[in-house]
Amino acid sequence: MTNTWSWAALLWGAAEAFLFFIVPDVIIGLIAMRKGLRAGVIAALLAATGAAIGGGAMYLWAQSQPAQARAAVAAVPAVSDVMIARADREMASGWLGAAMKGPLTSTPYKVYAALAPAQGVSLPAWITAAWPVRLPRFLLVAVAMALIGGLVRERISPRIGLAGFTLAWVLFYGWFWLSHPG
Repeated sequence: MTNTWSWAALLWGAAEAFLFFIVPDVIIGLIAMRKGLRAGVIAALLAATGAAIGGGAMYLWAQSQPAQARAAVAAVPAVSDVMIARADREMASGWLGAAMKGPLTSTPYKVYAALAPAQGVSLPAWITAAWPVRLPRFLLVAVAMALIGGLVRERISPRIGLAGFTLAWVLFYGWFWLSHPG
């Protein structure tokens, strides 16, 4: 499971940094819960690398067709024009700090990627920033879920663990999309 699923984390990280609307934390958490910390960290590193790829693709699209890229990002669930405008203002005061703060404000990385070219951020700088912007949270998820997995792995069946994990994410996204209309 580790190799295939870890590489899936790379693709998920790229897709979510572009337009996909479910965070890579889901697959990172699943891998860490079922396979342990080492596998979770590998998945987190690959997801952050994927974010660099997807964020770079969004950057290039926003550079060549800014209105279309911005409209596509605004159409993603839980993303609003107000959120995009706030991120744009914050990036004007320091793009890296604004992007680093994104997870704390529930602002997706793709929003910042779509705004980066107009803010004068270079493509190499943007791609390089994916790691410090995305990796801390991904590693936190890997550590937390590896700990949870270690606690429950011997106590409950894998099927029950997967059901609980899935239910937790379904409840989280139900709450998130209801409380963050876009």
